[in-house]
Amino acid sequence: MADREERDDEALLDECGASPARSTAKGGGADSGPRAHRRMPVWLTNVLVLTVATALILGGVWLTGSWRSKDSSASGSGQGDGGVTMLSTDAPSGAAPQVGQEAPAFSATDINGKPVDLTKLRGKPVWLLFGATWCTECRTEAPDVQAISQEYGDQLTVVAIHVQDNTQTVADYTQRLGLTYPTVVDTDDTISSAYGVYGIPAHWFISADGMIAATRVGAMSQSQMREQVQALVG
Repeated sequence: MADREERDDEALLDECGASPARSTAKGGGADSGPRAHRRMPVWLTNVLVLTVATALILGGVWLTGSWRSKDSSASGSGQGDGGVTMLSTDAPSGAAPQVGQEAPAFSATDINGKPVDLTKLRGKPVWLLFGATWCTECRTEAPDVQAISQEYGDQLTVVAIHVQDNTQTVADYTQRLGLTYPTVVDTDDTISSAYGVYGIPAHWFISADGMIAATRVGAMSQSQMREQVQALVG
């Protein structure tokens, strides 16, 4: 009687596809029947887990970077609303100065032969702008820079630093666009290297005491410029 009940139980399990009695053949080999459970190889499981983990990590880094690059805060470092033109030189050897540090001093002569000494400009906020005549984003935002410069007048000093340019080309460029703020041609890349500039336009907002208040890489909209300058002049 007990044997019959046991056989009945096994028959019921077979119908449900869960009978352990059919997991091996009489000879002890693996069951080759249609209900056999095929387990994924361990190495394949590890590869899949690693792939998913990597995707999640990279996705997190991308999202974090995107959030930071679109930060519209008027302090700290970030990106402008527009594009960036990368310079065709090796990356600067030194680290770029950070917000809260003293802005690297420099002394140069602008395209009109007038001296420009950053140290002597202290006492008034300075907007230092790196660009070039051949930079599309720089040309696009130049009229807005001029407008903001005129809007704030004596409250702010705007200085443009042109990289990989020559004096005559820059002089023609500023005259054609009607730019009146001081413009320096960084012929030997001394100034751009001191600031760790690798892409243009690059904006450095320097407080009246000579400290770096904020930086932006990439073209800025006029509203973004105004927000940044207003925070600088107070």
